[in-house]
Amino acid sequence: MSAEMSRGATVRTSVSLTSLGWLYLVQGIPYGLQDKFIPLQLRSRGLQYSSVSLLKALLFPWVAKGLWAPLVEVLGGKHCWLLVSLVALSASAYGGSLVIADDVFEIGCVLLALNVFSAIQDIAVDGLALEVLRDEHLGLGNTIQVVLYKVGCLLGGAGLTFLLDLTNWKITFNFLAFLYLFTAAWSIHLPTSSNIFVKYSLVDEENMQKSSSKTEDDLQMKKDNAQDMGQCKAKSGSQIKKVFGIIREVVTTPGTGWLSLYVLLYKMGERGAINNMPLFLLDRGMSKHLLAFWNGSVCQGLSILGSFYGGVILANKDADIKQVLLLHSVYRVFAVLVMLVLIVLWNEHYISIYFSSGIVSMCSLSFTSGVISTASFTLMMKVSRVCKGETQASHYSALASIEIAGKLAFATLAGFIIESVGMASAFFTFAVLCALPCIVLMIIPSHLCHMKND
Repeated sequence: MSAEMSRGATVRTSVSLTSLGWLYLVQGIPYGLQDKFIPLQLRSRGLQYSSVSLLKALLFPWVAKGLWAPLVEVLGGKHCWLLVSLVALSASAYGGSLVIADDVFEIGCVLLALNVFSAIQDIAVDGLALEVLRDEHLGLGNTIQVVLYKVGCLLGGAGLTFLLDLTNWKITFNFLAFLYLFTAAWSIHLPTSSNIFVKYSLVDEENMQKSSSKTEDDLQMKKDNAQDMGQCKAKSGSQIKKVFGIIREVVTTPGTGWLSLYVLLYKMGERGAINNMPLFLLDRGMSKHLLAFWNGSVCQGLSILGSFYGGVILANKDADIKQVLLLHSVYRVFAVLVMLVLIVLWNEHYISIYFSSGIVSMCSLSFTSGVISTASFTLMMKVSRVCKGETQASHYSALASIEIAGKLAFATLAGFIIESVGMASAFFTFAVLCALPCIVLMIIPSHLCHMKND
């Protein structure tokens, strides 16, 4: 009986992780489309750095995740919002197939719609992940989240670019619409309280072994749930109080203050450098297709590899997230400094060497960025698990919103900084911003950074 229970738990965990992984993959496609493909296309047509950077503002719906999350928790439930967001993503992608490929305004509208509904999907999936993952699976779960999200970015960038070269704009976006519609149809069969998205603990195992009382317990639980649903409908006015209660707990959870500061800062300098180094190389004569290969495929692949490597490190229950983050944050500073040196010392007589060095620095930054992302999201989820069950998704979404706000605000302004002070001074600023998270990491409480619970 015990062996069967263990096998059942293993199967449920595997199915849960696979399902979450697919949902994170399709969620990453719009970001890859906006982050890797469109900037190079627009810059190659002469659009200014500031205008290219300004497109990052279309990601602002992700900043509002923390405000929407309590409503997702209270109104409709995560499973319902997941289905609605996927259907809306499919409709948005189909709308993209109808726009003119050279019309920046129409493309921007499509990207905005994709970002709005991807952000809603992310809230629902994060909430389901917090329900599914046990403490010992946080590292693995976040590795799957980050890696497959980046695979989705790769598909949205290099993948859709390749498909566009083979077909045309209309077929490319119709394919994307079909992919979201397929995922929506599949998500209908994801139960909300059994098989896949179910919280599974050691207490549950003990209860299941008591087969003589299992049926009665299940019937009583269903009755209690029915009564709770009836009370919820009868007291709809209490939902507003519930929302404010969730917000209050999010703000007062131990560790939220310093973690909010860290996630606000940790991507600023990195995004400025990783977004604009390819554009600098493009201006210096590197082929657009060659850049699309290295930046859209190789660098994204190395970022995925780095995320996987970070997950392997954190698989150890005694892993110190603070040490992992601090070490690779220092590596990141060095990668940006290499870019700065290349920009300052650029020499047309050794252009092939400089091109190669620029690509290597981009690849190094992408790998270490992947490690940092996995470790950071694992730390965010670990702190969010301190909250009550109904507040965990809102807390995690609030932290994610702050993280996105930090990198989005700076990515949007990076082009203006380049045009105002020059490329070299801008990259010096990026290096300084990459150093700030190292200082924050040195002063944060160490007891919150271990995978093993005390």
